[in-house]
Amino acid sequence: MFPSTDGLILCAVSGGKDSMCLLHRLKCLSAQMDFTVAAAHFNHRLRGENADRDEAFVRAWCEKEQIPFYAGRGDVRAAAAANGWTVEEAARHLRYNFLEETADKIGAEKIATAHHAADQAETVLMNLTRGTGPEGLCGIRPVRGRLIRPLLRTTPDEIEAYLEKYQIPHVEDETNADTVMTRNRLRQLVIPQLRTINPAFDEAVGRTVEILRREDDFLNELAGGYLDQTGVSCRKLLNAPEALRPRIIRLAIDRLPVGKKDFTARHVEQLLRLAAEGKSGDRLSLPQRVTARRIKDRLVLELVKMPPAETVLSEKETTWGEYTITCRKSNQNFCEKRDTILLNCGKMKPYVSVRSWRGDDRLQLPGAKGSRSLKRLFSDAGIAGEERERIPVLCMDGRIAAVYGIGVDEEFTGGEDTAIAIEIHKGKGD
Repeated sequence: MFPSTDGLILCAVSGGKDSMCLLHRLKCLSAQMDFTVAAAHFNHRLRGENADRDEAFVRAWCEKEQIPFYAGRGDVRAAAAANGWTVEEAARHLRYNFLEETADKIGAEKIATAHHAADQAETVLMNLTRGTGPEGLCGIRPVRGRLIRPLLRTTPDEIEAYLEKYQIPHVEDETNADTVMTRNRLRQLVIPQLRTINPAFDEAVGRTVEILRREDDFLNELAGGYLDQTGVSCRKLLNAPEALRPRIIRLAIDRLPVGKKDFTARHVEQLLRLAAEGKSGDRLSLPQRVTARRIKDRLVLELVKMPPAETVLSEKETTWGEYTITCRKSNQNFCEKRDTILLNCGKMKPYVSVRSWRGDDRLQLPGAKGSRSLKRLFSDAGIAGEERERIPVLCMDGRIAAVYGIGVDEEFTGGEDTAIAIEIHKGKGD
């Protein structure tokens, strides 16, 4: 499992047992084989002085062993709040971004992490408790891009024995004992019970994972044959074996530069329904700004650019996100067209802009007793969270006047003789 590369390996080091074992082993191997090793430590700033202690410990040990050392820091809690992640998710995002950026900066061909056999068992159990398919049961891959996990078949007992044999120091992360975290509960409470049934539980999971991974790779190869550069033929997709169709869809999503966490079985079912029942021109909005389009017999997935925060409309066509918007003074012929919104400007200067929705937006529809939050109106209309940010919100002199697909605020209705007509179309046609 250890690399035989002639390049530079960047080793992720927290200072704990596993990563110190890996760093020492790589250093020993580098003297025998034709590669060099550097260490990278990311301070998550979650544990105050203890986090700073860990960073100082790894830095000092690397200096003593003459191993190049690189440190990074990030505000994990701020990243979690800004992106809607859990703290664990935010820590992982920031840590891997740091590792990738550092590897690019120093020209490392590989990034080594210290995931071991128990980590593999924990990951498989976590995925199983949430509900997963074959891919989730394949756990942690030994190689993913330039990421390598040389210790993936090594047990915690073997790591302990190695540290004792070579008298390698380490630091303890006190949060590992906190059973509030799901992974820690599995590690501290569940897996020890499973080891009473089978003392070699970790190795047994590892063998199962290897069997499933070979089968998963074979099925991915089969499924990949249905895809081409731009998407998949709906006819070919629906003629594929039923068990293979969801995998074809997932591989199409994998091609996009987005994370897979937000894509569920429900989204896969919606895409299969679009292929089976949709008409050319139909669209489906998916998480992370992904849009699926039915173009004749083809299903095409693409990443939609985020619309600008606010755009002033003119009488010329304006492209805003997925929409083409035309704004002009009202006249009968224009107003009879489909997808036209009339806004009564009265004596106001006709300054109209379009933007995406904001959490505090409210709209009072004609006949309603009062205003309602746009969030509630979206929910009542069945518009999912991932679609809302793409829907045009029209403002008159900075005040919300109408929302496409929802309605016009009562303040801006009537008075057709002083109205501004806004025509909105999704896309430019296929």
